[in-house]
Amino acid sequence: MKTTPSRPIKNGQKQSNASTPTTRHRPMLNGAKSPSRGLRKVTYADESFLVRPMSRDERNVNDEIHDWFPIPPAIHAILDTVAVQRLGSLMQLGVARMTYPCCTHTRKEHSLGVMCLSGKMAMTIMKHQPKLGLTQMDVLCIMVAGLLHDLGHGAFSHAFEVFIVKTRKRERDHPELYQLRNERFKKEFGIDIPPLPEKYAHEETSLMMVDFVLANLGLQIDWDNLEKPLKQIGNGLDAERFGLVQDDSDEVVPFTSRDFVFIKECIFGKPLESAHAPTDEREFVGRGKDKQFLYQIVNNKFNGYDMDRADYFERDSSAAKKESANYVILIREARVTCATCPIPSKCHQCKDKMEPGEHLMLCHPNKLLGNAINFFNQRIKNHDEIYTHKKTVSAEMVLIDLLLAADMEYDMLLATQNDDPDGLPVQPQFHNFLYAKLPISRAWMYPRLFARFDDSIIGIIENKVVDGGPKAFPRLRQLLKRFRGHDFYKCVGEIEIEVVGGPEMWQLTEDEIKQDIMSEKVTFDGGDVLLRLNEDDFIVEKRELHCGSKEHNPVSQMRFYSKQDVPKLKNTPDELPVAVEVDEACLPMNTLKSFIKRSIRLYSRSSEKNEFITHVFENWISHKEERMGAPPGCLMKIFAVEEGDGEEGNGSQPVLLTQDDSFAASPTPKRVKRKLGL
Repeated sequence: MKTTPSRPIKNGQKQSNASTPTTRHRPMLNGAKSPSRGLRKVTYADESFLVRPMSRDERNVNDEIHDWFPIPPAIHAILDTVAVQRLGSLMQLGVARMTYPCCTHTRKEHSLGVMCLSGKMAMTIMKHQPKLGLTQMDVLCIMVAGLLHDLGHGAFSHAFEVFIVKTRKRERDHPELYQLRNERFKKEFGIDIPPLPEKYAHEETSLMMVDFVLANLGLQIDWDNLEKPLKQIGNGLDAERFGLVQDDSDEVVPFTSRDFVFIKECIFGKPLESAHAPTDEREFVGRGKDKQFLYQIVNNKFNGYDMDRADYFERDSSAAKKESANYVILIREARVTCATCPIPSKCHQCKDKMEPGEHLMLCHPNKLLGNAINFFNQRIKNHDEIYTHKKTVSAEMVLIDLLLAADMEYDMLLATQNDDPDGLPVQPQFHNFLYAKLPISRAWMYPRLFARFDDSIIGIIENKVVDGGPKAFPRLRQLLKRFRGHDFYKCVGEIEIEVVGGPEMWQLTEDEIKQDIMSEKVTFDGGDVLLRLNEDDFIVEKRELHCGSKEHNPVSQMRFYSKQDVPKLKNTPDELPVAVEVDEACLPMNTLKSFIKRSIRLYSRSSEKNEFITHVFENWISHKEERMGAPPGCLMKIFAVEEGDGEEGNGSQPVLLTQDDSFAASPTPKRVKRKLGL
């Protein structure tokens, strides 16, 4: 009978010290003794396994951003697994290299950077606030969480998430497009293709892949014995000799199951849900409330200042713009204090309370207020100039169309290796996985398949298209030709919602905006030229840029302490000073006036209709302004369609057109007027 899992550590409850191995209980492992560095046969729960000790070798990494830093032996073992090495085949910025050729850094580089910064942050706290009771094992777990936090990203990073959302919508609204594929699948395998869930998040897939990493090492989290070393479920690393190598004795303090629950919670940013735990947890299980600040290092749900963002803000801006965005001082000066919860409605500890509670939080001295503002300013700058650059987005749209077209084809199904005896070990919940093949949109559902799913998917699709013959898959051939030849869709217009339309226009969905545009005059008869606009000719993008907290100032969710509080920072957790929210009257000059920018962009799939789509878009804006009573002098950006898009942001610049009385109600660029005879 299954026993009740160990529960979260309560306040006042003693937690085992990672630096003293005698406090950690080990399972009875029977077998012949062998040298400490050799293989040995062990028996666990009536099963025998051949296990090896963890290598004691320590690697060093030379990183482009963080220079040199060491990799502990335990992380060395994790780094060599297939799931982590796969990150080296994922571009950190997806297709942004089409715009900025130097943006070729990978998720693996970023993950190593997060690991490095997370370790530095934890070590800073341990050094300057020893009474908080941090251990070397706490630091090691934080570093592992930093390394593994992005395991769940699919091919081309965030573009894969957009692809899944669009696939779910298309399957719901147009099931006839998938009828042939689904019927062939049912006939071949006797079961239906698994449905896509209503919500997909790469963080949850990361949790699945953490379990896959452990399974590859022959290990598993044992929820019934959280204080004991990881459960041995196969050949691989010895659970008793996988963990922290102590500097003074060279002994190994093994990871416990609670340690890896803690690692998964750090990645998820909140208590684990039933898909990744025996039940929906209401509190953190990995560490108690006296160490709750550790959960803010990798994925900070309170204010967004964490080591994930600290690394990619700097790494991405350096690769794309050769700009330095160094925030080391924020790490060096970070301290733990008490503070009132900044997000009580979303906090798992405060959402059911009448008043926001107090937490142990990572805080900063008042003197670093300007640095904190610069940190969040960097977010909106990167999104504006790199992640949502119009050429990057247009390349991503071609890629997503390509994946959508491939996902409809039965011949593009991917083998899962579910019954391959030589396949990588999987966690027990996947031992009876039924599906021998899955569509691209379901590649994340099975870890063996997902471990092979990376940016090479375009080459796999292309090879299958070529194998099909010159007349097979015409739609895919066309899209592959466009993607390979950088013949991307054209951004033909953009309006800023702050000055045109306002909240009323922003509330419209992209589909509603498209339908509204199609209500305009969408045909043009120029005698020898007849143009008719179809829904598939253009794409609507609602573009939202913010500093991390939508329209709110993210710095208002941070907490700062004064110079007078510094002596108290060495106190025990119960006697730490209280950090406070910054007074808005004290905000420095580099504070943005608005923390959110919204715009609507139109992209043309048809190069022959670029200018006509621009004209229809302008008419729609003009009529929308009239209906909404927009004030005179509003600005509208229309991109000059006759100019090409250069790399590294040197492409065409928008033409600013005003809607005042000196211009026609429906302004049109000269080239459009000339071609269409308007």
